[in-house]
Amino acid sequence: MSNVSGRLVRSFLRTLKERVGDAAYDEVARKSPLVAKPPARSDWIPLGQWLPILAAFEVRFGDPGSLQLIRETTRATMAVAVQRGWAVSRATVTQDGLLARADEFWRMSYDTGHLAVGERGPRKVRIEIRDWPDVPPVVVASVAEACVVFLVGLGERSARAVEEGAHIVVSW
Repeated sequence: MSNVSGRLVRSFLRTLKERVGDAAYDEVARKSPLVAKPPARSDWIPLGQWLPILAAFEVRFGDPGSLQLIRETTRATMAVAVQRGWAVSRATVTQDGLLARADEFWRMSYDTGHLAVGERGPRKVRIEIRDWPDVPPVVVASVAEACVVFLVGLGERSARAVEEGAHIVVSW
């Protein structure tokens, strides 16, 4: 079974609460112990418990067809992470440095599969989620949004990501 990090779950839940408000968040929390009492940062949560919670928020507050709320939540969550995590080293971070650490970043959030750099071109790269059959679309969408946030954090204002199954084509 695949798991997601407690750190990611806690960050998402914090951002979702800010986005939907206390009353709406508490309504979902009443139906889910994981939302009512978020896991420790060091915990690993079965994806089978986490995905239905994301789906419930998406149905209630987003657009399940486009995963709008998940995308917005990823952008906000990752923007905070980039701001905090890069505060000291922002001047030395590069696109190549990020790509070299892609799987390391992946392993901070998921315990299944690998994030690998596939084809590369000028200002374009194909990111591949490998060794995870049937990657949930919400994971792919979230990774695509995170890639864009990282690039925007480097000053690349024209960054975009296009999902192709378990692959993401990122350009800037």
